[in-house]
Amino acid sequence: MAFRTLTDEDLSIQDNAIRGTNEDAITSKLSAVNAGYIQDEYVKYFHKRPVKRSPLINRGSYVRNKGLDTLIIKFLEIEDGRKQIISLGAGFDTRYFNLKSSLRKFYKYFEIDFPEITAKKVAIIRKNKTLSEIIGDDARIGRGDTEIYGSDYCLLSGDLRDFIEDLIPRLESNGFDRSLSTLFLSECVMIYMDPTNSNKIVEWIGANLNMAMFIVYEQILPNDAFGSVMLQNLKYRNIELRGIHAYPDLESQKDRYLSRGWTHAEAVDMNEIYDLYIDPKEHARYLIYCLLG
Repeated sequence: MAFRTLTDEDLSIQDNAIRGTNEDAITSKLSAVNAGYIQDEYVKYFHKRPVKRSPLINRGSYVRNKGLDTLIIKFLEIEDGRKQIISLGAGFDTRYFNLKSSLRKFYKYFEIDFPEITAKKVAIIRKNKTLSEIIGDDARIGRGDTEIYGSDYCLLSGDLRDFIEDLIPRLESNGFDRSLSTLFLSECVMIYMDPTNSNKIVEWIGANLNMAMFIVYEQILPNDAFGSVMLQNLKYRNIELRGIHAYPDLESQKDRYLSRGWTHAEAVDMNEIYDLYIDPKEHARYLIYCLLG
């Protein structure tokens, strides 16, 4: 079987398609917020046109958000000094604003994404008084209006394929401290990367940080019926999940980290998240939302 080598033009088309998934994510989250599944008063600033998603999608957004938020809060509540968070491919994520307004304590929250995305985020934050006040008056904007440097928030533009060579030095020049407990967050991000590139991130963290946690949310099971349809739909949009076949299930996801310098790894699917992190009282509540939505 012959495989065609991806050209620079191919990669550019795929990069543009991947950047478009940011719009999908924020639209789905706003739909879940408007339907009452998620509480987030800041997402509305990043998407003005409300779109009503199906109850099933809203429920999935709720479970995803609840699971990730639960783990992030647990990390912040560990009593071992100052904490920092690095969100890879953050897009229009609003977690920093929600954590800050809920008085959660952390040293610094870093976000990284393509400059095309960060430029839009900078523009939205700059013209919105509520968002700007949360970041603080001391924040500066730089790198062609694609980055923000605040006392506890830093938005950087860049390509995760250049994580070690480009992004690590710039993170460190903006306050990233290798000695602190660090949470890395990747929501449907590394799976778009060639495993050769994404594994460099995993390996670098495992080799250079003593106290690190990595929360990864991404698709698995490409070969079952649902997975096959999903991949076909994404292919139609010029989107390729370049890591899904290398790490197609929970066991391979765990081994990915354990074989690259990490001492512990756990992997659960959405059903387990629902059972583990959603209060049984909420089960009935969101079933009602599904029936009414």
